[in-house]
Amino acid sequence: MSFVSIIAAMALAGSADGALSAEAAARDLALAKEALERIHPGYDRYADKADLDRAWRRLEREAEDGADATELYLGLSGLLADIRCDHTKAELSPDMAEAREADPVYLPFHFKIFDNRMFVEAADPATGLRRGDQILRIDGDRTARRLNAARPFMAVDGFTDHVRDLSLERTSEYYGSGFLHFDAMLEPDDSKVVLRVKTPGERARTVELDRIGYADWRAIKQEKRWTNFSDPGSVTLEMVSEDVAILSVETFVNYRTPVSPSKIYGPLFAKLKDESVGTLIVDVRRNGGGSTDAMAGLIARLTREDDNRVLTNVWVKTYDFDGLREHIRTWDPRALDPDPALFTERADGTFDVAPVANDQLLPFDQADDAFEGDIIILTSGRNASGVTQMYSVLAGQDGITLVGEETGGSQEGVTAGLLWFLELPESELVVRIPWFFQRTGVKDPVPGKGFIPDVIAPTTYHSWLNNEDAALEAALDLISV
Repeated sequence: MSFVSIIAAMALAGSADGALSAEAAARDLALAKEALERIHPGYDRYADKADLDRAWRRLEREAEDGADATELYLGLSGLLADIRCDHTKAELSPDMAEAREADPVYLPFHFKIFDNRMFVEAADPATGLRRGDQILRIDGDRTARRLNAARPFMAVDGFTDHVRDLSLERTSEYYGSGFLHFDAMLEPDDSKVVLRVKTPGERARTVELDRIGYADWRAIKQEKRWTNFSDPGSVTLEMVSEDVAILSVETFVNYRTPVSPSKIYGPLFAKLKDESVGTLIVDVRRNGGGSTDAMAGLIARLTREDDNRVLTNVWVKTYDFDGLREHIRTWDPRALDPDPALFTERADGTFDVAPVANDQLLPFDQADDAFEGDIIILTSGRNASGVTQMYSVLAGQDGITLVGEETGGSQEGVTAGLLWFLELPESELVVRIPWFFQRTGVKDPVPGKGFIPDVIAPTTYHSWLNNEDAALEAALDLISV
């Protein structure tokens, strides 16, 4: 994002609760900058350090007359997006989060984006909106302009900018939708919205509707905010024919309500063996990653090889958190004072992490119940983090074919593994900072890019409108050849 855009966005945001003095805003910005520079192993991996320094100075100048939490949040979110790490984001303060849960700022429909155009995906029948309706204008503004304003705030890994629109449409990271999350701050308005709508085959019309709250927006499609690996329906098996089955794995997130992956995968892979299934289609298109155990458990059941390693190297920028401990937290408090014996200093002053401290460095063999037939994996732009790490092991193995869309994430490896949550004391905003750089075993990776499938079959406007599943159809065509 250009920082001219950030400054303009901050000016548009208007006043909000949580006003900060110039001194208070400066303290929060200084703490965020120090923590990111000291801890983040990919801080200037894809961004020029001098450009980031200039960005910090611009934010500091903007806050010289004081700021409010919304302005600070927008400024930080734009800067963090420029780091190009999908695990590096700002979180709302408790007061802002409470307001976001309650205030009617949401458009009363879910949508899809194609070619910078917004189309209704689902809406309450009372709105009169139908699936496929195009939203031409929002409160008099061209919808494309509103999308363009919010898009740069979407964090991505490397140069996978093609996945930003997927986060604008739907993401649990930003209360359901990146667009609705940031547009409500950039264009604050009342509880009504005026839309210019075009139904295919009809003349455009203007409608005025009530905005709704977050819970009501989720209820349109009966969605939960978070999906867990252990939730019923997160991992399913469907028989397409006597010889073909589809295994759907919607998430690897297994830390909220943990369960043994074998408890989930075991019965399903036993069924595949009992039914003598010859081809398994693995649908992970909605999966953005999550926990190592859920990912490794699936790899072990799909791989053709023994001695698998998800990662070949893990390193950190520092394990010295003096001066930051009172402001950072994570899910494993032992990380605040780690054993120095777990780290080996490298020539550049960073530190390799011992395999005993990161199980993704440890080898594992093919599982006893591994699938032995042909495997087709359906990919999408929503794939990142642990899913692209899975591809780094499986892509190119005999009998495994990737079909679908170019992914997010990184062939080289992501900055992730353990996240620090930096609590800014003045604004109460939180900044997520990854600790580990995780190097995959991909030979000659394309820097900053995800995986390109063996067979490209993207979702287009026409395939979506006609309820056609391009990737699944391409997979079935491969089987029938």
